Amino acid sequence: MTAGLAADTAVEMSPDGGLHMLEMAIQRAGEGLTRWQAGSFEQLSTMSLASAEITLLQLIGKGGQSKTIKELARATNRTDIPNIQYSLRKLASAGLTRKQGAGRSGVTYSLTEEGCHVSESLQDFRERLLLQALAEHPDLTGRLHSAAETLEELTELFGAAARQAEAHSGS
Repeated sequence: MTAGLAADTAVEMSPDGGLHMLEMAIQRAGEGLTRWQAGSFEQLSTMSLASAEITLLQLIGKGGQSKTIKELARATNRTDIPNIQYSLRKLASAGLTRKQGAGRSGVTYSLTEEGCHVSESLQDFRERLLLQALAEHPDLTGRLHSAAETLEELTELFGAAARQAEAHSGS
């Protein structure tokens, strides 16, 4: 058991069925992912990008097709469109993405040649380090798909609870 989980073992016996323990594990994993992304990017570039921008860069590059803000928001479960737009402007000013089209629904974003290079370098770096480390934990590798499915269900649960809270506060 890791140190983070050890601190929360009392929670396992709580009436919430370990939900708090899971929430804290998700928080720690998110912070770890943020540090991993920023640290990886710093190894490959002199540019300064936040984790959210690195995620958008990777998403735009995935699949080789341009993406709309709506698609990026949905893929990241974000509702803060102005912040996504800011991140996209930051990526464009760094020469990593370009904007095509016009109007609210006709705008898409794709990677520039430099953006493709950076995205591919990040992917190679990830495969070389993270997947290599993961290979040393075959038991964890086998549980990743199940964990991802559970997290998607939890995302839906949090979304429904947030909508209930918003409806409740409006009454």
